[in-house]
Amino acid sequence: MKLIKCIIIILILFFIVNIFPASTVISKENEYRPTGRFVHLQSYLQWSFNSSALSEPIVPRAEKRAVTIYLDYGINYGGLFKNLAKLLLQYYRDRQVNIKLEIGDHSPWCTPTLFTYTITTRVGEAGETGLQATLNLKLDIDAPAYASGFVEVKVTVPKVGLIQGYSNNYTLEFTPAYLPLIKPQVQGGNSMRIEPMDTAVFPIEIENLGNAQTRVKLQVVNENVPDGWTANVTDYIILDETRGSKGIAYLTVKPPKSVGYHDDSASISVELVPESARNPIDQGPPQYVNFLVESRGDIKSEEKGFEIDTNFLLILIIIILIIIIIVIQLKNRKK
Repeated sequence: MKLIKCIIIILILFFIVNIFPASTVISKENEYRPTGRFVHLQSYLQWSFNSSALSEPIVPRAEKRAVTIYLDYGINYGGLFKNLAKLLLQYYRDRQVNIKLEIGDHSPWCTPTLFTYTITTRVGEAGETGLQATLNLKLDIDAPAYASGFVEVKVTVPKVGLIQGYSNNYTLEFTPAYLPLIKPQVQGGNSMRIEPMDTAVFPIEIENLGNAQTRVKLQVVNENVPDGWTANVTDYIILDETRGSKGIAYLTVKPPKSVGYHDDSASISVELVPESARNPIDQGPPQYVNFLVESRGDIKSEEKGFEIDTNFLLILIIIILIIIIIVIQLKNRKK
């Protein structure tokens, strides 16, 4: 007889809890406010993460950024029969709860992984704080610099008896860093043999292997240039943001031109520094390309003199033309 009474009481309680609606429910948190039912038990979660981990841009390919996620879990209870709800909460106390995490939508050039996909906790009247999970973010090399990246994490609390479950999607945003990667290559080789009166020209092809529009600054390392030699290089070139885009800079080298036989050589070094065309502060480490120029041959005094006479003759012709123009103008004025 007592067993029958207990079964009837349980059925009545189940009927009250699951069938009859109520107008108000007390909620301890603002994330979820259940409405309806005379008695209500509802799981809730509060979410946060260490924002400092995402305050700096993430370097593509070279870095795996770990972000700690903090979760606070608890039970909202309320309804018209609030005390009954609290009594039921006590009944479920210490029941195991497996909170599940899963990766949702994310930027296509981002590979997010979770260190753990299940967090185990227990039902408690006061709730539990300090639950943690670790999200690792790794970016592909083609992640565009300064773009807006995101990853969604879905968190699900399962239903435990009469305690309703909870599910929500949370979004983390981050920024890919600028990747200053270039590949210089000299067309035709890094060495050249020329006559003393000639000029060596080296085309330097530079390929953008990074993830943004890149300005490459070039300069000749002057301490490597021997006396009597001159070396000049293109100041800078700009490479499109497309990976694999190319540009060409030119190095010109002139040997000494003194009279006599020449058997000279010079090792020239060119420094290349990639930087973001959008933000010049973002620079990569300098790269160096080395060149060898050999000057062999004889400069006779006649050749040197002819060069001087030619220059003198050109100046003389200009002076004569100026004098003729002045004379013609003076004659016109007298008329």
